[in-house]
Amino acid sequence: MQTVPKPYQDGPCISLGLNPMNSITLPTRANADVIEAMYRVWLDNPDGVDPTWRAFFQGFSLGSNGGPIGGLLEAQGTGSPIIDSLKQSHVHYIIAAYRAIGHLQAHLDPLSDPPPPVPKLELGLFQLGTEDLDTAFDVGTYLGGGQMKLRDIIDSLQKTYCGHVGVEYAHIQDQDCRLWLQERIESTRLQPAFTRPQKVRILRRVHKAELFEKFLHTKYVGQKRFSLEGGETIIAALDAVIDHCPDAGVEEIVMGMAHRGRLNVLASVMRKSFDQLFEQFSENYVPDTVGGDGDVKYHLGYESTLTTTSGKKVEVRLAANPSHLEIVDPVVEGKVRARQRIRGDTEERRRVLALLIHGDAALAGQGIVAETLNFSQLPGYRTGGTVHFVINNQIGFTTDPGDARSTRYCTDVAKMIEAPIFHVNGDDPEAVCMVSQLALDFRVRWKRDVFVDMYCFRRHGHNEADEPSFTHPLLYRTIASHPLVSAIYTEKLVGEGSITAGEGDAIRAEYSSALEENLAKAKAREAGKAAKRARPADPFKGSTAEFQPDYHHTPVQTGVPADEIDRIVRGLTTVPENFKVNPKIRRLLDARIQAHRDGGPVDWGFGEALAFGSLLVEGTPVRLSASASTIRCSPRRRSSVSTTAIRSIIPTCCASGRRNSATLRTAPRS
Repeated sequence: MQTVPKPYQDGPCISLGLNPMNSITLPTRANADVIEAMYRVWLDNPDGVDPTWRAFFQGFSLGSNGGPIGGLLEAQGTGSPIIDSLKQSHVHYIIAAYRAIGHLQAHLDPLSDPPPPVPKLELGLFQLGTEDLDTAFDVGTYLGGGQMKLRDIIDSLQKTYCGHVGVEYAHIQDQDCRLWLQERIESTRLQPAFTRPQKVRILRRVHKAELFEKFLHTKYVGQKRFSLEGGETIIAALDAVIDHCPDAGVEEIVMGMAHRGRLNVLASVMRKSFDQLFEQFSENYVPDTVGGDGDVKYHLGYESTLTTTSGKKVEVRLAANPSHLEIVDPVVEGKVRARQRIRGDTEERRRVLALLIHGDAALAGQGIVAETLNFSQLPGYRTGGTVHFVINNQIGFTTDPGDARSTRYCTDVAKMIEAPIFHVNGDDPEAVCMVSQLALDFRVRWKRDVFVDMYCFRRHGHNEADEPSFTHPLLYRTIASHPLVSAIYTEKLVGEGSITAGEGDAIRAEYSSALEENLAKAKAREAGKAAKRARPADPFKGSTAEFQPDYHHTPVQTGVPADEIDRIVRGLTTVPENFKVNPKIRRLLDARIQAHRDGGPVDWGFGEALAFGSLLVEGTPVRLSASASTIRCSPRRRSSVSTTAIRSIIPTCCASGRRNSATLRTAPRS
């Protein structure tokens, strides 16, 4: 007998395993007589039948409210269906299978046809066949319970888990978190439900992104810009996330990304003016910097305050990134944590969001990604969860994924922290925007990281000076003939009656005209600046920087009043009653007390602790961040004291995660 795969045997189902019912068919009167005779024996003496029959009759009695089994058997003879309990349990298994591996059959790659049927999802593997498609089965927890025909169950599961979105969430161990996500996924069947104005907004963002790239490609031939072409849908997704922020309680976003697509994000998302960007492409461009020429345009950061469709504002800060790809990740997390402290949001950590944009090759290849993820839930580093967005153009420089990583997905590193992953086809802008907003909701609700992996492609080489067909001729032949996302989406909207073809053309014409106007402004501005540079000018005019006093070596007063020193020493050397300290540490504390009384000498570690204490009492926060920050390589430089009493550590160890110590902190952690 074929068995059900073990990975699916832990699903929410109950199987009585009724071997007698599986081996004895009911259409014949003889079989019915046998079963009815066994039923009478069971009624007289439940222990008079073997455990398998006993389980069957108990279930029958419960389901039929004590009615006679003969009527049920007669009904079977007239064609009334009896659901096979084994098949019923296998229906639960197949639901669990789609939840776990349905993503393998999702159509994610915009350059390929839908994948062939996945053998692990075929009906035969679950001892079900086409003859069962019109049989109604209980669906357990799927769609709130009830019964559905097997045909409808499979259709619904494929629509939910095997469309343009593939979801990985079965690896999440927190059941409440997993069930919340499961309900959000299955209640909508992962089908977008945007209004007509929202669809038009998505189309406008895609058009804006595409036309911006095309404009740069034709006006500034050969200049490096690390084009977003092939992945323009991310612009609509970022806009959807920002617009959803007020509903989620997010007031500010700190964003980090590499160089690919940065110029488009600056122009199309953060509203950096076109003419300012075009000016930076000029061969005569000289930055208005006090010293030096600054960095290249696709490394620069930016800040802006954007107004959403609700009228509420969201601050967006894009961190500068000098060509080191993923190294910006911990920088952004640190900036977010600082902004959360400034906004007084250190408990919920909801109001400031970290949003990181990755490339597929760098995400899988750079160790800093795993290091940053590992810090995501640590008390001293967590930021309330990060939304990660992957521009998965399925190539790293000139390397195919199969030659670059050992995993199926570039996002498999996210499973180390049990982050859910939404894989999505970049040629479906509505699906991308939908899962991006769902990712934001997940982050806010669970304060955990979440990944959106958008499959797309890179229309040009690594940069615009490269010829990609030298290394990938077949791939780039396919890319050359692939339609624009805007054309695909416009055709869809016209087909469903959301817009007319003329309205789509009008959007293109509007943005094309705006780009030409801003190019003219950029040229005029460049000419004006050339004239200004010819005349002496105040280089600091218009600057918002805070000027710092000139450095000098004149001694300054840094002393602290004696009574303040007394207070600091007491704080550094006092431990609670019934808190047992290691004898060596106790001697160290006593020595410090004595040194203070005698007026010295003070060793380096004690002096450092006094300095930190003086800053704290002035209200200046001190943050020590390292694996040994409480000891800092020397016992004399410790900033924590651990108890040696097992009994006294029990309440603390549960909170700290330690089994053998409890910590008395002498300085608050930021």
